[in-house]
Order: sequence, then structure tokens, then C-alpha cells
Amino acid sequence: MKHLIKTTPSILVELAALVCSAIGIKMTVSYGSFGYLYFTIQSNIWIAATLALFALWQTLGVFIKPLRRIPRLLYILKFVFTVSITLTGGVFCFVLAPTQPGAIEETVNILTHIAVPLLAIIDLFLCRPRDPKYRWALYGLVPPIYYLAFASIGYVENWDFGQGTNYPYFFLNWDSPAGAFGFADPPYIMGTFYWILVMIAIVAGFGAIYVLLLKIENKILMAFSQEK
Repeated sequence: MKHLIKTTPSILVELAALVCSAIGIKMTVSYGSFGYLYFTIQSNIWIAATLALFALWQTLGVFIKPLRRIPRLLYILKFVFTVSITLTGGVFCFVLAPTQPGAIEETVNILTHIAVPLLAIIDLFLCRPRDPKYRWALYGLVPPIYYLAFASIGYVENWDFGQGTNYPYFFLNWDSPAGAFGFADPPYIMGTFYWILVMIAIVAGFGAIYVLLLKIENKILMAFSQEK
């Protein structure tokens, strides 16, 4: 019973994220299968699959005592994909939405860019690892770097990312007015190379901040437990 009470909030948040992600993905791909080419949908799939696994694992742990200890690898995977979905939310809210009037009012964007990231972040701290490492912030770079390579291949191969464009986001348009290393008027502002450097720095920063906050949370809860 104690384990059930402890894990229920996390399981509920994980299931809520899974539902929001599933609805958002379905709504997105209803406009065309090119939706799967976007980091938004890919990161939603990654975090939804991971949180579904956590929800299942924790539920089984209520009945199977050995499963109450979650493998460290799973915590790392959740951390990595939480960083990715954080990037999805951050880029949308602070880069894309300001250049797309009304985008933040669309249900599909609220689900995939806001609700899922927030729920994933909440669960990161509800169902947390006991000893997170700062090197995890480097692991968090893997999905974005993969996607940069993925999108660049799409650009070269002239994939259709929708509306006849061969790039997913304006800052990954190598043929933009700013080009690779130049500068231009908004929204391009600077070349794709500089955007990539900024994104990598932001992702690493997200990861480091999350590790720091997890460590602080663990210390506070440990101190509270000792006082009791």
C-alpha cells in the first residue's frame, strides 16, 4: 500500500502525458505523414514510449516487489528524452510561436509543445533517480544531434517537410537569407550554423540544470526523511 501511494502521482502524470502525446501526434499526422519528419513528433514519440514503460513498470511494482527498483538505464533514458521534449517546448514557445501568430492557440500545439513537455518535466522530479550525474547532460545531446543530421540529410535529399519545403524549421534552412554563417532580418537573424551552436548550448544547459535540481531535491527529501 505504501508503494502504491508513493507511485500513484507519477503513474497518473505519465498516463496523462501519454494521452496528450497520442492525441497530439494523431492530430499532427492527420495533416500528412510528413509530420513524422519533425522533431516535435519524434520527441513526443520518444517521451511517450518511455513514460508508458515507466507507468507499466511502476504498476507492476505494486504487485511484484523486485520491480520496485527501477533500473538506472531507464532513468537515464527518461532524463535524455525529457531534455529533448523540453527543447521541443522551449523552441516552440520562445522561437516559433512568436513568428507564427495564433500558433499557441491551436490544440495540437498546446498538447505536443506545452502539455507533454510540462508533464514530462513534472514526472522527472516525481519519479527521480537517486544519484543523477552531470554527464547525463551530455547524453541529452544525442537526440538533438541525431535530428540535426536527420534534417540535414532531408535538406540535401530534398525531402518534403510539408508546404513544399525541404527543411523542418526556418533555423535549419541552409539556404535562408542568412545562409550558414551570415546574418539577416528576423526571423532568420543568423545563419544555420550559429542556430545549431545555440541549440546545443541550450540543450546542455537544460540537462545540467535538471541534474542540479534533482540533486537538490534528493538532498532536501533525504534531510526531511532523517528528521522524521
